[in-house]
Amino acid sequence: MRCILACDLKGGIVVRGVRGERDKYRPIAESSRIVHTSDPVEVIRRLRPSEAYIADLDRITGAGDNLEVIKRLSGMTRTMVDAGISSPLDFKEAMEAAGSVIIGTETATLSAIEQCQGSRTIISLDMRHGRTMCRDPSLNLSPLEVIGLLNGMELAAVILLDVARVGTGEGVDASLVASAASASRHRIIVGGGVKDASDLELLERCGASGAIVASAIHDGRIPLSVLRA
Repeated sequence: MRCILACDLKGGIVVRGVRGERDKYRPIAESSRIVHTSDPVEVIRRLRPSEAYIADLDRITGAGDNLEVIKRLSGMTRTMVDAGISSPLDFKEAMEAAGSVIIGTETATLSAIEQCQGSRTIISLDMRHGRTMCRDPSLNLSPLEVIGLLNGMELAAVILLDVARVGTGEGVDASLVASAASASRHRIIVGGGVKDASDLELLERCGASGAIVASAIHDGRIPLSVLRA
């Protein structure tokens, strides 16, 4: 079971995400019990995760990018990056900065996903309260229907990311995870709502291969030893 550290980058620092309300994100150092800096290089150096999920919020919202710092982080640990990919050109630029590139249904079209599929491509099935978030009408389907579409593509993994659960510690939707893991021919990674190590065990029983965590680490609910395994 992979425990993957989430690092949301905004304005060159790590911020704490809650429910996908990006205008309310605050520097991680203001609330973390584990780190006293929001500098991404120092956060990774302190936490020493075996791998990290990096969301470039500036790139996602069209307010610049953090690709240079992401390149530095990729030299420190395994990385997967969500940089708001919407085209093959975006994908190529992100691929030069990280080990794997995440394409989210929130920003990409089905056509772009098909063009960018490959062994280093991860699809983020972005959801809010269990409903697919998308800009492309052809992706306006249930999560399990989207999983069915993705089964025909070459991918490294599929992330089930419910932004309404991010930063809440409210727990995960075990039923959806189990159904997705059963329906998908790809590895399933879960993001949003993980409360503690017992949730990691639950997700593993449901068939997930990994979980993306941040608040549970910074609040001390999941030990660093799990993150570093």
